[in-house]
Amino acid sequence: MIKNITGWKRYVLIYIVALALSHLVISIFQNPLPDQEDPNKTVQLTVVKADQSLSDKEITIGYEDIYSGSEENPPILLLLPGGPEGPEVFQEIIPDLSSEMRILVPHLPGYGSGNDDLPSYSFKTSSIYTFQFLDSLDISGAHVFGFGLGGPSAIHLAHDHPEKIASIGLIASVGVQELELLGSYRLNHAVHGMQLGAVWLLHNTIPHFGLFNAIDIDVSYAKRHYESDQRPLRSQLKELGKPMIILHGKEDPLVPLAAAQEHYRIVPHSKLQLYDADHDLLETHSDSVSQTIISFITDVEEGRATTADNASKERIKEAEKSFSNVDFAKFKGVSLLIIMLIIILGTLISEDLTCIGAGLLVARGLIGFWPATLACFLGILIGDVGLYLAGRVLGRPAIKRAPFKWIISEKDLEKSAQWFKVKGPAIIIATRFLPGSRMPTYFSAGVIRAGFWMFIFYFILAGLVWTPMLVGISKLLGNELLRYFTLYQDYAIWVFLGAVIGIIMFVKLIIPAFSYKGRRLLLSRYRKLTHWQYWWPIVIYTPVTLYIICLGIKYRCLTLFTAVNPAIPDGGFIGESKSAILDLFDNSSAVALYKKIPYDDEFENMLDGADQFMKENDLSFPIVLKPDVGERGKGVSVIKDRYILQDYLSECSEDIIIQEFIDGNEVGIFYYEKPQDEQGDIFSLTKKKLPQIVGDGQQTVQELILSDDETVNMGKEYLKRNEDRLFEIPDEGEQLTLVEIGTHAQGAIFFEGKELITKALTKRMNNICHSAKGFYFGRFDIKVPSCDNLKEGRELKIIEVNGVTSESINIYDDGYSFIDGQKILMEQWKIAFEIGHQVRSNGSEVSSLFSFLKRVFNQTVKTKE
Repeated sequence: MIKNITGWKRYVLIYIVALALSHLVISIFQNPLPDQEDPNKTVQLTVVKADQSLSDKEITIGYEDIYSGSEENPPILLLLPGGPEGPEVFQEIIPDLSSEMRILVPHLPGYGSGNDDLPSYSFKTSSIYTFQFLDSLDISGAHVFGFGLGGPSAIHLAHDHPEKIASIGLIASVGVQELELLGSYRLNHAVHGMQLGAVWLLHNTIPHFGLFNAIDIDVSYAKRHYESDQRPLRSQLKELGKPMIILHGKEDPLVPLAAAQEHYRIVPHSKLQLYDADHDLLETHSDSVSQTIISFITDVEEGRATTADNASKERIKEAEKSFSNVDFAKFKGVSLLIIMLIIILGTLISEDLTCIGAGLLVARGLIGFWPATLACFLGILIGDVGLYLAGRVLGRPAIKRAPFKWIISEKDLEKSAQWFKVKGPAIIIATRFLPGSRMPTYFSAGVIRAGFWMFIFYFILAGLVWTPMLVGISKLLGNELLRYFTLYQDYAIWVFLGAVIGIIMFVKLIIPAFSYKGRRLLLSRYRKLTHWQYWWPIVIYTPVTLYIICLGIKYRCLTLFTAVNPAIPDGGFIGESKSAILDLFDNSSAVALYKKIPYDDEFENMLDGADQFMKENDLSFPIVLKPDVGERGKGVSVIKDRYILQDYLSECSEDIIIQEFIDGNEVGIFYYEKPQDEQGDIFSLTKKKLPQIVGDGQQTVQELILSDDETVNMGKEYLKRNEDRLFEIPDEGEQLTLVEIGTHAQGAIFFEGKELITKALTKRMNNICHSAKGFYFGRFDIKVPSCDNLKEGRELKIIEVNGVTSESINIYDDGYSFIDGQKILMEQWKIAFEIGHQVRSNGSEVSSLFSFLKRVFNQTVKTKE
């Protein structure tokens, strides 16, 4: 089977199969509990909800309970992991500590517990699990030490349940918000969100068969970062009264030394022990760390440790000071590279907020201005050029496929590219100062293939102005800027859009009201909005489409209507040849003379075909030219001389029909015949009026159009179609026809004409339609000398026949309401399905849904192009 699948589809299939097998292997062989040191114990805890309340579900976690000493009631040391490696981070110090005290190491959710699908993994949640753990073992007065992300959980536990805690220790621990990553909760949250997304993709979209489980950074660990909030920790640290010790590496690249120093400052009774180490101090300095912990806990147990009650006055006074941008040791070496990488990655989430965060880091002395600015600029450059390239590489092929190709054509893209070539520099520079507008702008620039080097040049120019400015302002104004910029970012695009809408309304409504022409065109817009006959087809046909689907379900065939006219492909739904339909009625003698002229690159050949048709039929101008495949009167033109004929054919890009021009009244007759009946019937008859103005010898054509109460309704369309003579002044009594084609879309006015339906006319239509085998349903556009001739069924000349999608155009009479129009159209489609059902019963085929939709979509794209 795979051999029959070629190209990229084969690789996609292989990937899907491998991914499914990978998830299956992981689900079968993944151990629900981690490998643990003996004794291996478990405890039942209640699941904590996302809002930190308790649920009615339980989980099982493992824990280590180790003691190798001889005392009956040794001190209890609770170790809370926090690094991505989980509880094993303490394995180097446990042997030394366990001889002096009882060691408890719970495998909390998010760190090797096997519980990877819980509502919450935040610091607060971990402290609640830890409290449940201690409570289940009936333990109070424990010494709790947290490593890394375990530190905030220890702080929450000591703050919320001081009765459970004898002392607290922070080992390489994160803490106050201001000294974590970019210093801002909002910025850090964005970075952690990106980390969570990347980890989730790594573990869930790559077939790794469990190999990635060896990587300690899993989804639950990333969730703990994302779901946690460090903002409360400063106040909680200040309120701690129990003894506290802080152990930290001077060269820690993950948690800055400044964080440990700040924790030491705001907790006046704390101790600070620094090591010539990085974040792995538990591994590289295990002996020293173990002895420091033992010594500290011994002092606490024997009452020698400092508490909040006996802290020095100098330390208390220092702790009462507000946090300031103290000149902490700057990031350097590997630490500088890591923080710059974090800034670069942060810009991929929020460029401007990351620039502000970088400015705050500069203000606090943690990074230099130029490294921060360079990192921001590089991140912005990578991200936004990536957007442009994504649009260029992915967007262009995408719009050549459904459904985008039905909406956007190559011509549209070329026009947009030319427009962007002129306006692009201003747009690129403007978007740099307008959050929310960059992603769609840059991606779209790639899709339309705007000049790459032009894009790069103006992008760099804008970035070199914006990035240092924002970082510099952030350095000067500090945290206050973040609050104001958040408001700016949240509302800037909406304020901009509001301003644009206001300007448009001013230009479109206020300014026109000061001129007669403007006021009359405003009246025209109002009438088109309040008269449903002028609404967009999608609005009119949405209820009808739903009704058609219901009929398809009733008859168990959504495309049953395609059988209504077996002689026409798909019943004449779309893309049918108008000349081929007229050929069906050629024997009736009621069809106006016509000829199909195939498209030819050399338009002179088409011109010869037109000349030959006119000569053979002794015709003179005017004549009618129209596309052989068209809709709603598109491309139909009355040709009045040879120069216009040459212009039309020279611009032609498809097969056309040349037809004799028939003078007289035009009507639309909707006819149907059920196969089991001997005679058909006229469903509706619509009179068409070509709008006219009558000159008074004083007003221009423009003034006459706008002043007439009927023509003003489509004033804009009439002005456009008569733009060459708008300022001519017709003589008094002179009549000017504004449009020459009897279609509603081009401005013809329709009236109900059911009073003209007679037995004689019905009989004539039956005779005409019986000459066309396989035609049962559709609308005829007919020219006739007079209404009397029409009633008698005499001198009818068919100029066009439309199939199943033709409208019963009497709905456009102003006397019909929207509901009336819907009823007429639904009745029309009901008849179509009834006929289709009978035709199918007689053995005719119905188009399959897939092939039908494919033809419709292809024709839609072709028509648009």
